[in-house]
Amino acid sequence: MTNDISPVDLIEFCLDRIRKFNPLLNAFITIIDEENVYNNARIAEREISKGNYRGPLHGIPFSIKDIIYTKDIRCTAGSKILSEYFPKADATCIKKIKEAGAILLGSNNLNEFASGITGVNPFYGNTKNPWNMSRISGGSSSGSAVAVSAGMAWISLGTDTGGSIRVPSSLCGVVGLKPTYGRVSKYGVMPLAPSLDHVGCVTRSAWDSAAVLECISGWDPYDQSSKHKKVAPYTNIIEKSNVEGIAIGVPKNYFFDYVHSEVERLFYQFLESIKSLGYKVFDLVLQNPERYFNTWKGIRYAQASEVHEQWLKSRSEDYSREVREMLIQGTKISAVDYIHAMRIINDELKKELLMIFKKVEVIVVPTTIIPAPRFDELMDIDICNTVLQTREALLRNTILFNSTGFPAVSTPIGLTKDNMPVSVQIIGPPFREEKILSVAYNYECLNRTRTIFTPPFPFNS
Repeated sequence: MTNDISPVDLIEFCLDRIRKFNPLLNAFITIIDEENVYNNARIAEREISKGNYRGPLHGIPFSIKDIIYTKDIRCTAGSKILSEYFPKADATCIKKIKEAGAILLGSNNLNEFASGITGVNPFYGNTKNPWNMSRISGGSSSGSAVAVSAGMAWISLGTDTGGSIRVPSSLCGVVGLKPTYGRVSKYGVMPLAPSLDHVGCVTRSAWDSAAVLECISGWDPYDQSSKHKKVAPYTNIIEKSNVEGIAIGVPKNYFFDYVHSEVERLFYQFLESIKSLGYKVFDLVLQNPERYFNTWKGIRYAQASEVHEQWLKSRSEDYSREVREMLIQGTKISAVDYIHAMRIINDELKKELLMIFKKVEVIVVPTTIIPAPRFDELMDIDICNTVLQTREALLRNTILFNSTGFPAVSTPIGLTKDNMPVSVQIIGPPFREEKILSVAYNYECLNRTRTIFTPPFPFNS
């Protein structure tokens, strides 16, 4: 530790940016009392100065998606129904990151009940993209990506059910990690679709994501979906990772059927960059892509309807129209269709990916097939002379890895001619997060320069 920047300095920096920019970007729903935050920073500073250093998150300011429970801190889930809910205990991931010495700044805005991909919220206002405030931030972890992108928080914890960490991270030019299903406990997190929900993080670099993952991972007796898997020393592994000859697969169908020209251009530049590092790139052909969206959608809608069953009966008018209609759709999915979707995922899609990972170490695809759309493009968008629903366009490349539970990280790879971020999604086999983080880290370190994107003025000041 060099003591060049203290926890108090970091807290002051972030709080100053929250004061300046949150009124513009609307990234936070709840901001912790400043005196409490400063007191925690002073405690961290004293601990570190006395040699009681807990690790790389000690004294680091972080925020959380407002769907993760923190004791006595309001957790709205972006909804009217939970507008005055105060949890009685910390979520497991909150407990762990606090024990590592990180300092909570507040809770971030999101789509209502995490049910959306745009960052549009009728109750708490829309989050705006710091790269261009006429464009969406993506969601549902919208405020988390915006807070990290604009320097209002160093780290944010979020959730991902169909792309809800990776999509906003891609659109806002930050790193978004969705670990393997079962790697991080979901205890104390408001569910959306339990078999698809993942807890992960938004950061400004792959190394930071590795540090967070080391902290929040591990089996939890309070979460039956968490797995008894050893937590690797991710930061150490990625710093020493071997590059030469590592095989990377690029699917040539589905993920590239509809891609914005700028996204395609930057993706192939990324491939050339990693080839220059020594990675070997191979083409792949997927067998079942026509099944991806409908199997995910059937499970996502049906499980969400079950989670919300009682409120849908007793408080249906307190939902926004969009979320209420989604929940009603979920009630109409038959048991036969639901079981059929689960069978396809377990018996076909997972097995196909596992076979692919016997041939390559990781798979890479664009995270989103489009840069951030404008707010007036929320319904439909034209891509390659084909009109797609914006929601489906944003989710298209991410949903498979929620259905299968495989780990994926989104990392920025460049800017379009309109100065909007574009990202690559790196996917690996189950519980091998070090593989995907190593590729992202080595790409960032190319030419000894970290690929950290900074939004334009005033957010870069």
